[in-house]
This record gives sequence, C-alpha cells and structure tokens, in this order.
Amino acid sequence: MTTTGLTTTGSTTTGAGTFLRKGRTRGATWLVLRRHRVAAWSALGLLAVLVGTLVWLRSGITGYTAGHDMTHPADDTLRHLSDTYGDPLHYIGRFLEFLPLLVGAFVAGPMIARELESGTYRVAWTQAISPMRWFAAKLALPAVALLAGVSVLSATYAWTWRSLPLEHLPGQWWWRNTDMLGPVPVAHALLGLAVGALAGLLVRHVLPALGATMFALQVLLLPVQWLRDRMVAPATELSREMPGLIRGNTDWIVGRGMVDASGGHLPEPDCGVGVRPADCLAQHHAVGWYLEYHPGSHMQPLLWAEAGVCTALALLVAGAAVWLMRRTHP
Repeated sequence: MTTTGLTTTGSTTTGAGTFLRKGRTRGATWLVLRRHRVAAWSALGLLAVLVGTLVWLRSGITGYTAGHDMTHPADDTLRHLSDTYGDPLHYIGRFLEFLPLLVGAFVAGPMIARELESGTYRVAWTQAISPMRWFAAKLALPAVALLAGVSVLSATYAWTWRSLPLEHLPGQWWWRNTDMLGPVPVAHALLGLAVGALAGLLVRHVLPALGATMFALQVLLLPVQWLRDRMVAPATELSREMPGLIRGNTDWIVGRGMVDASGGHLPEPDCGVGVRPADCLAQHHAVGWYLEYHPGSHMQPLLWAEAGVCTALALLVAGAAVWLMRRTHP
C-alpha cells in the first residue's frame, strides 16, 4: 500500500512538472507572438503579395513566349519581355538577396536588443518563464517562419525564373542568380537570424546592434561568395586554341590559362595588348590552353553546397548565442 501510494504521488508530481513546463513554453511562445504580431502579419501579407506577383509573372511569361518566335526573337520582342517581366522578376530576386540583412536587423533590434535595452524582458522572466525559454522562443518562432516562408518564396521564384527564355537574357543566367535560387536564400536567411540574435545579446542597444549585424553578415558571406565557384570541382577542357570566356547560356566560365609541356596549369598571364595567343604561348613555353567551367548540371550541387556551408555557419553562430545566454543568464 505504501509503495503504491508513493508511486502514485511521484507520477502525479512528474505529470504536474511536465504540465507546468509545457505551459511555460506555450506562454513564452504566446508572449513573442503577441509582442510582434504586427510584424508577423505584415510579413505574411508581403509573402502573399510576392508569391501572387510571381504567379502572375509566370503566367504572363508563358503566354508571351507562346505567342512569339523565341527561336530567333527580334530585339523588340526581347526588350518587351525583359522590361515587362524580367525586370520585376529581378527586383523580387534582389529582395531575396537582401532578405538576410532584413531578418538579421529585425531580430537584432526589435526582437532582442530593444527588450534588453528597455528592460521589458524582466516582465517575461518574472512570469514563470526562464531566460533560456524566453530566448528559445525568440529564436524558434522566427526560424520556423523563415523555413516555411522563404522556402515557399524561393521555390516560387525559381519556378517563375525557369519559364524565361534564359538563353536570350544574359542577366538571368543561373550563375548570376545564385543568391536567389533554391535552398541558398533559406540558408542565408537562417544565418541572418542567428547573427542578429548574437549581435542583439552582445550589443544590447538597437542601433549599434543593427550595424553590428550588417557588418558581421558581410564578413561571413563575402568568403562564401568568393569560394562559391570552388565548392564543387569545376570541369576542365583542354585545347590548342585559346578558348573564349563566353560559351552558351549554361556554362559558367571560372578560369582560363595555359598548359605547359608537363601538363601543369599556368593562370592566364598578361602578354600585352595586340599579342597573338600563339605568341603568348611561346613566351611562356606553353603548349596549349585550359578552360575551367561549371556546366548547367553543376547548378544544383553548387546551390546545395553553399546552402550547407551557410546552414553550418548559422548553427555555429546560434550555438554561440545560446552559450552566451546561458553564461550571462543561467
């Protein structure tokens, strides 16, 4: 009887503790949603407008290209296509490109630094919500929203972008739109979220936190962009004649140079103005040329490689933010 009574009491206590923990988690979630409901509804409305615009653009593009000769299009045809549909599509792509900065600025400023600067976070912490639960809600809700919203927007953008006759529109070639396609915008946005959270915790003042976020994001993303063409090994083509730097609409040329007698590669030298390629080869005792490029089949591997790198960076920065929160507010 005694054992049964103790077991029942222990189970009741455990159940009550679980209920209280769930209640506190839901309370933190509700508090974050309530405090930033205007921003949440605004973001949802903007997403609906952008997705609707992309659907309209795709419908217009497919209708226009179906009614005109796209095998050998006239200049006026391409100009109208670019001005009417290509330019608005590019502007939405630019929004996707700068979205990480917007996300990081919002998280660093209004979500975290403003509450730490004004002291309003103490209200939440005195309502049975621990500092870590408060911070987890601050990170988890935007992360889920970004994964869902940016994934939808990025997928819709790529769906519309593919409907363009890309071979006739150099500005829309895939290697010029890497920041706007596939999983890359999602990974960049998550990195912006993590950097914003860490900057808000470190700086604790809105305007300096905004500046620190933008600077830190540039510092992290610039090396990624510099190494973008090396995240997947490029294809190499050898030739006796000097190859051109533009070849079709699917091949991204990333390097050109000379091949010596032993098969080694020499980056393209400066042989001077007016020097024939054959004479340039002779000056450097080379026997041919090499060309490094990414064919169209490399697009998806390159996009996923960059997204993986940025996601790993986001996890590292988010881990640093959690460590800092635990150390300063145990």
